[in-house]
Amino acid sequence: MLNIATQGNGPALVWAHGLFGSLALESACGWFHPAAGGQLRRIRYDARGHGQSCAADTPQAYCWPELAIEMLQVAEQTCSNEPFALGGQSMGCATALHAALQQPQQVSHLVLALPPTAWNSRPGQVLRYQKMIELLRRQGVAGLVKASRRFPPLPTWLQNSRPELAGLMLDELAGFTQDNLINILQGAAASDLPPPTALQQLSIPALILAWGDDDIHPLGTAKGLARWLPNSELIIANSSTDLQQWPALIDAFITGR
Repeated sequence: MLNIATQGNGPALVWAHGLFGSLALESACGWFHPAAGGQLRRIRYDARGHGQSCAADTPQAYCWPELAIEMLQVAEQTCSNEPFALGGQSMGCATALHAALQQPQQVSHLVLALPPTAWNSRPGQVLRYQKMIELLRRQGVAGLVKASRRFPPLPTWLQNSRPELAGLMLDELAGFTQDNLINILQGAAASDLPPPTALQQLSIPALILAWGDDDIHPLGTAKGLARWLPNSELIIANSSTDLQQWPALIDAFITGR
């Protein structure tokens, strides 16, 4: 069972968070959703095995196309038969893309935030996941959290302006069980973004939000999506001031205002 929360009024946006994230962590970061107000009905949920949602027993349940099926089920439960926008960050971005390819006729817009490693850059990330799994098996969740302190998953400018974020992410990671983390990592390692040939057929308007200085969310992926999605716009944040504009940019993109 998935933990689902709805905020605001207006066109529907079904949104998925990133790997090892949650509704609560995303709200604390404040990158994509206004604390109050806004022009959208934001339908957000904790992905399988994250936050307050139940975990799965197999890695296959955490592969991105499977997460996309769950995203569409959330949309079906909350949006009736009306068109809806899909969006998400990192793993959630991948989830939204796979979901849009599964049911393109129902999706009005795509918001693709912090696209993850993909295509040629994916093998390097898979190797990282395999090393994380090995560490988990040797030292448990506490060992992984300790090792992760040396590699904050944020651009330098964001670490400097919001130093508390790395600690919040580590606290979130510490809340997972060892078995669940291994399943999640194995599912992610078996996943990739859709191939360019599939993306070229997806005419849904897409807003791509990216930043630099981040090997886990490389600009190369964002630029590839902008190149292959025929109806897309790429916006790159280079400062906290840029980042603060993202919630309003998402609203304006979907509402057309």
